[in-house]
Amino acid sequence: MIGGFLACMACGAAGAEELTPVEIVRRCDDLLRGEESFCKLTMTVTRPKWSRTVAMEAWTRGTKDSFIRVLSPPKEQGVTFLKKGREAWQYAPSIDRVIKIPPSMMLQSWLGSDFTNDDVVRADSLVVDYDHVIGSEPEEDGVAYWVVEARPKPSAPVVWGRVDLKIRKDDFIPVRVDYFDEDAGLVKYYETADFAEVEGRRLATRMTMHDQSRPGHQTEIRYESLTFKPDMRPDTFTVQNLRR
Repeated sequence: MIGGFLACMACGAAGAEELTPVEIVRRCDDLLRGEESFCKLTMTVTRPKWSRTVAMEAWTRGTKDSFIRVLSPPKEQGVTFLKKGREAWQYAPSIDRVIKIPPSMMLQSWLGSDFTNDDVVRADSLVVDYDHVIGSEPEEDGVAYWVVEARPKPSAPVVWGRVDLKIRKDDFIPVRVDYFDEDAGLVKYYETADFAEVEGRRLATRMTMHDQSRPGHQTEIRYESLTFKPDMRPDTFTVQNLRR
């Protein structure tokens, strides 16, 4: 998710040479999800003159379903967000109203951050909406990478002209993702850090989105806890659950 910003890790480097670019991106995309997951996380939004931190808990099922609940600060406590496929709803307790997020709002900021509704809702977009090629295979400080260039398919309803993913070969962790507009201008990018082993998966537990057009604007997401074996209610991913 939420961003990226949320694959099977059994494949080692020995078989990496046989992977196609789209398989590389799919494995990278699946690292934080698995079949099911539950996490607690903090999101810190930083601006030149202030910052704020939001604590959340989130459940996911594959790439299609996710449910997020805001825990703090008190002003936003109880806000919930549901994604099913490419539809999304948000509940605002201050007005006791469930709002379905229309396509016209997809590029708006998600919870005041540098992520957009589109980033959260179209979780599988980089895999299904783009064609992929390996642009380069650099090695830096003894670490080998793929740089995969993703360009939108002709009929894909996407906002980016190109997305570049720099992915570590040994564990498929994306260390940087660049988002370009149709004129090849860099709009935003995110970087990952704090690699850790979680239930047999090596992944990044911190990621930061940077707004290239506005210096000093960034959003950091940090995973405080994460499990791929959650105890989930059967009605977790329902509109009715938004008000609970």
